[in-house]
Amino acid sequence: MQTQPLISVITTFYNSVQLGDFVKSSMNCLLNQTYNNIEFICVNDGSTDSTLEELKNFAKQDSRIKVYSKENQKYAQYSKAYGQEKASGDFIFLFDHDDLIDSDTIEKCWQTFINHPELDIVTPIVITKFTDGKIKNIHNIYLSDSLKFEFKKYSGYKIIRKTVGRYDCHIRGLYRKDVFKSHSFRFTEPLLNADEIIERLILEQAKWIGNCDAVYTHYIHPDSSAKLLSPKKIDIVRTDYLLRQIFKEKQIYEPRKPIFELTAYKNLVNAVKVFHYFSNEMSSEEKLKQKTRLSDSYAELDKKTVISQFVGFTKIYNSILLANFSLLSLFYKMKNRFIFQSAK
Repeated sequence: MQTQPLISVITTFYNSVQLGDFVKSSMNCLLNQTYNNIEFICVNDGSTDSTLEELKNFAKQDSRIKVYSKENQKYAQYSKAYGQEKASGDFIFLFDHDDLIDSDTIEKCWQTFINHPELDIVTPIVITKFTDGKIKNIHNIYLSDSLKFEFKKYSGYKIIRKTVGRYDCHIRGLYRKDVFKSHSFRFTEPLLNADEIIERLILEQAKWIGNCDAVYTHYIHPDSSAKLLSPKKIDIVRTDYLLRQIFKEKQIYEPRKPIFELTAYKNLVNAVKVFHYFSNEMSSEEKLKQKTRLSDSYAELDKKTVISQFVGFTKIYNSILLANFSLLSLFYKMKNRFIFQSAK
């Protein structure tokens, strides 16, 4: 019988009790895994509720649980980086505190490595659900209309290409340690979605990525911190700005330029709306920083590519808005004001 290597499961927690009693649901899920040689890296990201206390109670029951507590730095990338640095396993599994996996998910991922030793990452089938149980989509690496399993493997280079503009694939699961630690989540600047940059760079490091018939259920929680309206949403345009540079350097931008630029334009519009919504609460320094981000995003946008994807009146409408950043900004400032006044 083959010796089980140590697998590190990293989970970060922030006010997980308050948000939905996620400490109990996630830890009960993880502790019921049929694979035994696991260390559970639990990072408490400065929670102000009873999250840390509950994690410590679970740690008293199972010596495999390692609880770490750090100061909250306002961005999830730092708690993921903390867990990434503490993990000592030969393989690493990143798990969100508000998700669930089947009891044999980690074991099936490991078994797939045995059967296909050329792989660097094994992903389960990912089911994305709303909290009412309704399924949004199913990914068997790529979008699927059923849970019917078919083994597939793709190069990491192909997978990162399919994330340009949007994720046409959904990869979660078990990573070889060297691949997972090839890029730190402690990104050079704090961003709401810096992990989307890092995980792409990590995916590229994998020679082969395969799948198994295990299940990872990812939940969409409308009241989660990631969904809440905040000035941090403006970070998304900065992420697009950086990703465009990365994709161009890697020469994978051009084939999906229309997808990328249309997505970047939509993100810019949403960020402008967020900016005007919160601008009165910002310091002059913060306001200048965010205005610069927005104008930089507008300047880098390939406007011809964006406009070419509209027809009729919407083409005229968006052509006018894209003619000048000040015009675009003013339009959504006035539109926001009209909406909020009408709502009163």
